[in-house]
Amino acid sequence: MRETILLELRNKIGEAYRVTLPSLFTSQIFGLFGGTFLGKYFETIRTQFPGLLVVLPGMMGLRGNVFGSMASRFSTMLYLGDLEPSLRDRKVLKEIVLRMLISLIPIVMLWAISVATGVKKNALDVLLIVVTSTILVSFILGYFTSFVTIFSFRRGTDPDSVAAPLVASMGDFLTVPSLVLFILLIERSPEGFRLFNYAMLALFAVVAAISRVRKAEFVELRQVFITITGLALLSTISGSILAKFSGIIQASVILSFIYPSLLSSFGNYGSIIAAKTSTKLHLGEIESFICWKPLTDILALFTTAPVIGTTKLLIGIALVKLTTGMTVPSSAWMIVLTYPFMVLFIMFYSYTVSYFLFQKNIDPDHVAIPLISNNSDIFGTIYVVLMAKLMVGG
Repeated sequence: MRETILLELRNKIGEAYRVTLPSLFTSQIFGLFGGTFLGKYFETIRTQFPGLLVVLPGMMGLRGNVFGSMASRFSTMLYLGDLEPSLRDRKVLKEIVLRMLISLIPIVMLWAISVATGVKKNALDVLLIVVTSTILVSFILGYFTSFVTIFSFRRGTDPDSVAAPLVASMGDFLTVPSLVLFILLIERSPEGFRLFNYAMLALFAVVAAISRVRKAEFVELRQVFITITGLALLSTISGSILAKFSGIIQASVILSFIYPSLLSSFGNYGSIIAAKTSTKLHLGEIESFICWKPLTDILALFTTAPVIGTTKLLIGIALVKLTTGMTVPSSAWMIVLTYPFMVLFIMFYSYTVSYFLFQKNIDPDHVAIPLISNNSDIFGTIYVVLMAKLMVGG
C-alpha cells in the first residue's frame, strides 16, 4: 500500500510540474502585469479614489466567474450543435450583451455599498470609472472568451480544459490597467473622460439593439446572476479590508504590486483541488473524508508552491525597481517562506468545502469553484495585510 501511494505521488508531482505549473506561471505573469499598474498608481487610487479599492476584488472575481461560465456554456452549445463555431454567429454577441448586464448590476451594487459605508470621496467619478470599465472590458473579454472557446473546439481540443484559466487570466490582465487608464484620463482631461463615458454607453446601447436580447433570455441566466451577485457582495469583505489597510500595504511597496497575482494564484490552487476532488467524488474514488488520493493531489501541487512564490517575489521586485526605482524591504523574503503554507491552507479548505457540499447533494462543479475563488480572495487579502504588518510594523 505504501509503495502504491508513493508511486501515485511521484506520478502526480510529475504531472503538476509538466501540466499545472506552466498554466500557474502564465496566470502569474498576467496578474503581475495588472499588479504593476496597481502598485505604481496605488497611492493615487488610495487617496483620490478610495472607493475603487472596495470594489476592486469584486471586479476581479466577477469577471472570471461571469466569463468563465460563458466559456462553459459555449462549450456545451458547441458540442450540442446549438452554436456555430464562428464569431459571426448572432448568439455570440447576444451572450456577450447578457454577460455585460450580469456584470453591471453587481458592480453598481458594490459601488453603492462602498458609498453607504462612508467611502464617498469622488464617488460619482468612481461609479463612472467602474461602469465604463465594465462595459469596455466585458466587450473585449467576451470576444476573447468566444475566440478561445471556438478556436480550441475547431482545433479538436476540449474548450473546458483551456478556456477557463485563460479567461480568468485575461480578466486579471485587463481589470486594473483599465481602471488606471480612466483615472489618468480624469486627471488630464475630465471632458475627454465624460465623452468616453458617453461613447461606452452608446456602444452598449448599439450592441444591445443589434443582439436583440429579450427579457426571457436574461431570466434564463438568473441562477448564474444570483450566484455571481451573491459572491460579488461577499467580496466587499476583502475590498473593505484592502481599503482599511491600504496605507500599510502601500508602505510595504512590493505587496501593492503583487496583490492581484497573489489572489489569482490562491484562487487557482483552490479551484484545481476543487475540480479534482469533484471528479473523484463523482467517480466514487473518495469513500471518506480522510482519503489518500486527494491528499496526494494536494501534496503534489504543494511542491510547486515554492517555485511560484519565489518567482512571484523576484519578478515583483524587478517590476518595482523598473517602474518606481524604489527598494523593496529585505523582509519581503518572508513571502517566500509563508506563501507555500498559505497555498496549503487554501487547498485543504477547498477539499473540505468540496467534500461536504457533495455530501449535501450539492454538485461542487456548480458551487465550489466560484465559492472557493471568492473565499480565496478574502483569505488572500487577510494574508497580504498580515505580511504588510510583519514587513513594516503597525
